[in-house]
Amino acid sequence: MLQTLYFVRHTETTLSGKLLGQTDPPLTEQSQNQLLKTLHSLPKPNRVLSSPRLRCQVVAKAFSEKLDAEFAVVNALQEMNFGDWDGKSYEWLWQHTRSPSVGDFWQNPWSVTPPEGESMACFNSRIKAWWRTFTSQSSDDTIVIVTHGGVMKQLLAHWLALPEGAVNHLNCFEVGYGKVIQVSVFYDEQGSVWPKVVF
Repeated sequence: MLQTLYFVRHTETTLSGKLLGQTDPPLTEQSQNQLLKTLHSLPKPNRVLSSPRLRCQVVAKAFSEKLDAEFAVVNALQEMNFGDWDGKSYEWLWQHTRSPSVGDFWQNPWSVTPPEGESMACFNSRIKAWWRTFTSQSSDDTIVIVTHGGVMKQLLAHWLALPEGAVNHLNCFEVGYGKVIQVSVFYDEQGSVWPKVVF
């Protein structure tokens, strides 16, 4: 059985230049149109899943309604919680964070957690737990999943079997606004799951 997934990162928000995790700004009008155009360029899905954040959910829901596709919000697909740093501009973070600094986090995210934020280990566990649950029920559906860059990077690291604790996976992948990652998921007769990233 073969399932086709399209993971789509949201487009630019009204708060550009800021670290956005739980902070929940909407998309600009222009980027809403851009995201809709991207979604409509994909094969028609049976289902549409979305992060609960406005920058994903609003357009994903409108897209699903237009196609009369099943729609669901998945809390596990929301971006990492950056705690006290969430919603701050990158410029402010570089100038004002100390012990830990935002630079400490980018250099070693598995060892450094933003103050009052989600650790990388917890974020990783959340995404992997969702993937296990999601793939526990096989189907041959085509599914569009609107989510965040951090979520997509975490999944890429999992699919490619990068070692947990590797410090470079945040920097070796670039998932731009509105970018799409296609994944073919094979379910064999023994129930094993074989994801393949399609370039």
